[in-house]
Amino acid sequence: MARAKSIPIREALRKLFPAMFLMALARSSGAVVRVRQVSPTDLFWTLVLGFGLGRERTIAALRRVYEKTSGQTIEESSFYDRFTGGLAKMLKAAVGHALNNSLGVGRALQGALTPFSDVLLTDSTVVRLHDMLAPAFAACRTNHTKAALKAHVVMSVTGEGKQSVKITGERAHDGPVLHVGKWVRDRLFLFDLGYFRYQLFACIGRNGGYFLTRLKANANPLIVRLNRVHRGRAVPVVGARLRDCVDRLQREVLDVDVNVRFERRSYAGRARRDTAQLRVIGIRDPRTGDYHFYVTNIPPEKLAAEDVRATYALRWQVELLFKELKQSYRLDQMPSRKRHVVEALLYAAILTLVVSRRLLDLVRQRLKGLEHRLPAQRWANVFASVAGELLRIVIRPLREVEDLARKIGVLMIHEAVDPRKARAGLLEAVEGRTHRYRA
Repeated sequence: MARAKSIPIREALRKLFPAMFLMALARSSGAVVRVRQVSPTDLFWTLVLGFGLGRERTIAALRRVYEKTSGQTIEESSFYDRFTGGLAKMLKAAVGHALNNSLGVGRALQGALTPFSDVLLTDSTVVRLHDMLAPAFAACRTNHTKAALKAHVVMSVTGEGKQSVKITGERAHDGPVLHVGKWVRDRLFLFDLGYFRYQLFACIGRNGGYFLTRLKANANPLIVRLNRVHRGRAVPVVGARLRDCVDRLQREVLDVDVNVRFERRSYAGRARRDTAQLRVIGIRDPRTGDYHFYVTNIPPEKLAAEDVRATYALRWQVELLFKELKQSYRLDQMPSRKRHVVEALLYAAILTLVVSRRLLDLVRQRLKGLEHRLPAQRWANVFASVAGELLRIVIRPLREVEDLARKIGVLMIHEAVDPRKARAGLLEAVEGRTHRYRA
């Protein structure tokens, strides 16, 4: 009888974060000076894979997981003393090392997205903290939360583009945190209204990139050109302000170029005004009859107006990423009053996501042709359910876990496949132009 398919769990994880690399990182960051009772590599894997054992993610629960898996008995203070600023730096460096190679679908874009080398998504999520951290991470709604941080994420859909995580207080505005450069060339940036700045749009364009976002409700740009000619006695719109003529329009799709004026960043105390020509697409909502307006710098020949709304819906993937981090990997559980402990636990949750996606890539390779039946949320539940076994597999000697690794690999492949009728994922639906907008 042929053996059931499995995946090389231990080899993949140890290759992703080799022991020598982790030890060098621990020393360079100051996380460890001398290796004593607590192994830096075992501690790393305990933080990354020990989240699922215990009702809550606490330092005490992580210590018990470490003891159970490593076979060591250690004092509470000895374990807690490892949570230093150096450990937070080590985990942050590990995130930077792994992010650009571990997330994304690992293939080129297809269909409607073929003109772009990648799609980049950016957004932020809020995590509540202990009130004692208010000086470092001031919250916005202080009537019920004194301290909260924001994790700002840039995510690449293909996995080939720049990806990053930045931490600020909740009061930091999303827009100024995002800095773009030459790495946006030929890539499409999707973001919500929190990043709406004409200066940002101009910067993306100067670096050869593209963007797509919603148009602000108070924006009323001047229409300078029609990108689509309408038959009959169409209402003339060139030379008019967008909001001034929209109530008289009957067309289902409005595709125009507009001029906008904005102030550039101040230098030497002086600010100068500038203009930019952008493209605005209005798509009528069939339920309400109102237009949904989008603004972009993508020319019509690269992205048709009918594909704009579905393409923007791809931004939902970053929201699903935050949902996975909080619901499955306990990003929102920060049981400490110390800043460096909170930062360490946040980066550990990001690393958990990285490890999860690496194993998902292996499953995809084993199940060629079934990639559309491997939904991320289902996979997150499967991964979380076996995280304790994965920790044993990566820490314990090979002779003790070889059989366990094969069994867990078979289990993960079996459970990852959605048994329901095949349904295209969000990316595949956008690429294939089958995505349906839901009001």
